[in-house]
Amino acid sequence: MPHRKISRGPVELTRIIFQVAELNQLKDIDFRLEFGCDDVDCFYDGIYSVCIRGYRGGQKVRKRYIIKWHGDPKKRNALQEAHQREFLFYQRIAPKFLEIQRHFKIIEGLKTKFLNCEFASDAEGQEVIVISSPIGYKAHDRFQKLSLDHVSLAVKNLAQLHALSFVLEKSQPEEFEEIKKACYIDVQYPDETLMPESMFSYYNASVNVVTNTFAKKKLQESAPNILRILNKCAMPDSKYNCICHGDCWNNNILMKYQKTRPVDVILIDWQLLRYASPVTDISYYLYMSTDHEFRSKYYDHVLSLYYGTLSAVLRQCDIDVNEIYPKSVFEEHLKDYSVFGLIEALISMKIITAETEEALKMIQVKYELCEEGWCESELQNSSLYEERVNGVVNDFFARNYSLDAVLSK
Repeated sequence: MPHRKISRGPVELTRIIFQVAELNQLKDIDFRLEFGCDDVDCFYDGIYSVCIRGYRGGQKVRKRYIIKWHGDPKKRNALQEAHQREFLFYQRIAPKFLEIQRHFKIIEGLKTKFLNCEFASDAEGQEVIVISSPIGYKAHDRFQKLSLDHVSLAVKNLAQLHALSFVLEKSQPEEFEEIKKACYIDVQYPDETLMPESMFSYYNASVNVVTNTFAKKKLQESAPNILRILNKCAMPDSKYNCICHGDCWNNNILMKYQKTRPVDVILIDWQLLRYASPVTDISYYLYMSTDHEFRSKYYDHVLSLYYGTLSAVLRQCDIDVNEIYPKSVFEEHLKDYSVFGLIEALISMKIITAETEEALKMIQVKYELCEEGWCESELQNSSLYEERVNGVVNDFFARNYSLDAVLSK
């Protein structure tokens, strides 16, 4: 995301910075505030990076934070539901997951990490989340192909997340029921009758570049139903569901490296958190973040890694995966719910293959219904866009996954 130093931030933002300093017992502070964040290629505004310098117990202290806050009341209001999901995650879900890992003494290779939330408010008109800036972690360049090491870390992290959800549901059913109620209705697709026209435009633009005539015809026939399909996928299955990240792709994954090799991962941006089939997360990540070449080599391996990690974490918590999420159900979900990742990729591929300035403008179209012409505009990276679209479509149809099975659920 483009970032720039702000000599003097808004009064409300300055107040938040002083609150964070007070919580950390920092005295005589000064701070450097920047709009955006170097470590994250973010498509959204409302993200600030701040470095606070001060004294604690007579010692100099420097702290870095990421602040998620919107100064525009209209944007705050529009993103209120999304903010509440992220607030729910950092205030209730993440602490419970960490508690489970400690209680069952999960081994290091099966543990997951979350960013430390230093301060958060969900009071109307005062929505803010402040998280510690992760040291040594950064987002992978979305224009650089992912290695098996990158994808393995991300998929294992999803498996760990989903496993902790299953454990929490089984071990603390009353607590989990409250969390489930809070995220039962999807933030992004709560109503199958409401969807910006621009999303249909992006979907149709992607379908128009599909070269497989059979697949293209099927996708065109499905066009009137894509919102219904997304809505159904984002809702809980009859029995096998868990807490899902909801927006797991390159830009929301921070990697830590030893030289050039990724060795650790942290998921960020929990605003689309949902309670749904685990496959909604998996298909979304693989179709949005990897290309045809990678999937043709490693798709089955990655799925095996996911299920093996899920089984291992559950086993550490004295739970049999066959009772919680049998392999046969997982395979059925792959056939029925991978359509979620397909449609999301077709809607978003023009954006995620665009240069940052183009992507920022198209995001405004996607969610705010302005400058509709950007849906049909020519991309600088049009060949990459067409390659990625056709790769996703060909992989989906080659596996004989269903476009509309969820409509009958």
